[in-house]
Amino acid sequence: MATRMWLDETHKGKAIAFEGFATTSDLAIGGTFLKSNYLLPVGFPLNLEMRIDDGESLVARGEIIHAVSPGESHEPGMGIMFTEVDAENRERLLRFFVSERIEEFYRARFLMEFPHLETKLSLKDVALVINLWEDKEGRLTTLHRPDSGKSREHRKSEEVRATEKRKITKR
Repeated sequence: MATRMWLDETHKGKAIAFEGFATTSDLAIGGTFLKSNYLLPVGFPLNLEMRIDDGESLVARGEIIHAVSPGESHEPGMGIMFTEVDAENRERLLRFFVSERIEEFYRARFLMEFPHLETKLSLKDVALVINLWEDKEGRLTTLHRPDSGKSREHRKSEEVRATEKRKITKR
């Protein structure tokens, strides 16, 4: 997926105007990994616009929480933790993740029990509800209000661990 990154604001007392493009490698509920040979500093905020299913765009604000330099064991790029996602984009994100488990539940259980709801509740609608239900840590809920420093640091370490775990399973 193509991702547009930009910043046009003051950061740490300096005016910054930046725009770039990268490829989304791993999109998750709490963040993403952007494949890129140019790396921005850890802690740098970014606005993101990612193309997802059906030409829809997901718009979010994030922060770079780790970087992988060219030549390291994994493809170069930056791990981004989402820090702000409005309600419409949170919904879009939750609908995006339709796991095999959700699809199996939808077809084998939901539609078997309630066939009349197929025209009213699509697979993506059910995925929205299940993904929100399973977001026990409130990773998405916290994105529309400021994090305390402690919860922000906790989320950062969770996102780094999740990225590391995805790297291991992809090998």
